[in-house]
Formats: sequence, C-alpha cells, structure tokens
Amino acid sequence: MIVNFAERAHNHNWALDPVTRSLLDTDFYKLLMLQFIWKHYPKTRVSFSVLNRSSTGPVDTFAHEELIAQLDHARNLRFRRSELVWLAGNTFYGRRGIFEPAFLEWLERDFRLSDYELSVKDGRFHLSFDGLWIDTTMWELYSLSIISELRTRANLKKLSEFGLDILYARAKTKLWDKIERLREVSNLSVADFGTRRRHSFLWQEYVVEAMASNLGNGFTGTSNAFLAHKHDLEAIGTNAHEIPMVLAALAPEGDDEALKASQYHVLEMWQQTYEGALRIM
Repeated sequence: MIVNFAERAHNHNWALDPVTRSLLDTDFYKLLMLQFIWKHYPKTRVSFSVLNRSSTGPVDTFAHEELIAQLDHARNLRFRRSELVWLAGNTFYGRRGIFEPAFLEWLERDFRLSDYELSVKDGRFHLSFDGLWIDTTMWELYSLSIISELRTRANLKKLSEFGLDILYARAKTKLWDKIERLREVSNLSVADFGTRRRHSFLWQEYVVEAMASNLGNGFTGTSNAFLAHKHDLEAIGTNAHEIPMVLAALAPEGDDEALKASQYHVLEMWQQTYEGALRIM
C-alpha cells in the first residue's frame, strides 16, 4: 500500500476525516466479548470512564469540538452487510460459525452505541458512558483510538508538509529496521495489537501490511477486525479483563466467597459459550 502520509496528515486540517471507518475497526476480542455479554447479560447496566492518568499537567491538545465530531460519527455507524457475512462465514481459531446467527441478526438490526457524556476539567477531557453493557462495551476501543489519533493530528499540525514527509520517511526507516531484525528470529510468532493506542489508522494499516508482506508465517495476524477483513489476515484475540471485572462488581458486597467464585464462574461460562474453544484469557 502506497500512502502519501504527509499529504493525508496535512489534509486532516481541512475536513472531517473519520478516525473510525467501520464498527469492525476494533479488537476482534471485543466482538467475542460482545456476543458473550449479549448472550448472558443483555439487561446488565454498567458505566465506565476514560481517564487521563498523566499527572504532569494538561495534555489534551485538540479541540473539544473535534472530539465530539468523531464520537458522533462513530455513534452513527452501523455494521455493513459484507462485514456480517465475513463474521458469519470466516474461520476463526479453526472454527467456522463462531458467531451465532441470532447474534449477527441483532448486530444488524438492533446494535447501537450508547450516548456519552463529555466534559473538560482543568484542560483534560472527562469522557464517560452509562447504559446497558451491550451498548457501552464497544466504546472502549473506539474512544481510545479516536483520542489517540486526535492527539496525533494535533501534534502533526505543527509541522509543514515537508516536515511531515521527513517524519514519515524516518518512521518507515525505523519500521524496516525492526522488520529486518524480526526476520532473523527463529520460530517467530508476532501479531499486531496496536489499535487502541495507534498513531493513526493509516499508519497501523501500513505497518500491518509491511509485516504481513515481509515476515511470512512469522506474522500471525492482527487484532484489528477491520484490517483482518480487508487484507484477508487472521483475526487475533480472545478475551480481556473487562468481563471478570464486571462479574466481580456484580458479586454481593462483602461476600468474599462470591467475589472469588465470580472469577471461576467467568471461565466456566466462557468455555460453555464457545464450546471449549478460545480458552486463553
């Protein structure tokens, strides 16, 4: 893939260039987790917030309005029919039909991202989501990738188009140096898990294509479902800490035995849901 990064980064300044291009532009494990939540906890309400954990002063360098525009764009996205066909017919971890037809129908007919609450305090964004777990959980990746890329765009605005060209030339050189070093590793097994903290969608796609083209079987795939779909790569990822965290929160307050049991209950339910597949947490 040949991309004029300098031109594209420069043009970010002139119009809304969506950060989130598709609802598949997320980690594959979030889709597996969403099906688990849809199946077992469709009426459970949750709330979560995106917090800036830096303690060294304001670091949110882009406009409040830019963030709203990108969040609203993501909220208006819907799964495309071609994407649902891919989820239905593709083989993941050696198993076809890992997503239930009823779940895919729900994705097409009913899935909507929840609303959000955004405020600014002391120069920092406070972003929170409240609602049904099935409506809020997918915001995790979209919100983080949006914030990461908007910070990138804000910093790139400081450079001229020539400066941007030099920046990406140096980045490509560093990338190729890393790929050459990886090619020397015997029994290499490496995958991309960069979505939530990526420099940008275009750079992540470039890196994934470069690794896929030059590392052979040593590159095992990407966690980004959209890139896996677009470039016919393996979609990588099974589960994350969110589910056991919520089940721990649902345990009766003060009941230490129930709290401990909740974590084992997650494992049992996960194995039952996927019939023994996807055992890695």
